Amino acid sequence: MGIVAVPLFVLAFGDPQPALAALLPLLIAADVFAVVHHWGTWDRLNLRHLLPGAMAGIAAASGVIYLFGRLEGQKRGLEAAIGLICVAYPLLEVMKLRWAPHWRLRSGPAVGAGLGMAAGFVSTFAHAAGPVTSIYLLAQHLPRQAFIGTAVIFFFIVNTVKLIPYGLLGMIDTSTLWVGLWLGPLIPVGTWLGARLNRGMSERVFRVAMFVIVVVTGAKMLWG
Repeated sequence: MGIVAVPLFVLAFGDPQPALAALLPLLIAADVFAVVHHWGTWDRLNLRHLLPGAMAGIAAASGVIYLFGRLEGQKRGLEAAIGLICVAYPLLEVMKLRWAPHWRLRSGPAVGAGLGMAAGFVSTFAHAAGPVTSIYLLAQHLPRQAFIGTAVIFFFIVNTVKLIPYGLLGMIDTSTLWVGLWLGPLIPVGTWLGARLNRGMSERVFRVAMFVIVVVTGAKMLWG
């Protein structure tokens, strides 16, 4: 649900670039605490399939930011496409359960690399790769802890690597770092609450909750 922070930061800063730069250190801080909470629970095979594509996606998005800037029309088009996918996915899942209950999107180098690249690109461009990654991991029918653990370590690696292009593009400066210093103490509180809620949910409630979050996030992107 961290995607909600992106539009709030953009509203606060009035400009997407410093908003994204200020949010990135906070995301990494949250990732660190989340990795500690979920250490060793990730699925290594899915990480091997996702991460190479994610690195390529980060490089591609960094090139777009450098060459063309953050063009508002392109950003809205990208968000609309992700929103449509997020809204459509639960409907497709219901149809699959009805007519093809034994089929699922299987993990593999090609599928993982493609969705990993999409996640890396969208994450660099708008910190909005949560839905893309959720769609891939939900399709694997991983246990709850493995799902969370894989997502946590994936985004820790992706967000840390993003520091390099953000720094080279001049997006990170002292003002964005000060925001991190002021808001940083709230990060462990949020990650503790998230971890506690995750451990207290049943598998069924967790899966329904994830679908609802994906749909709401997609609808928000379409509305925006």
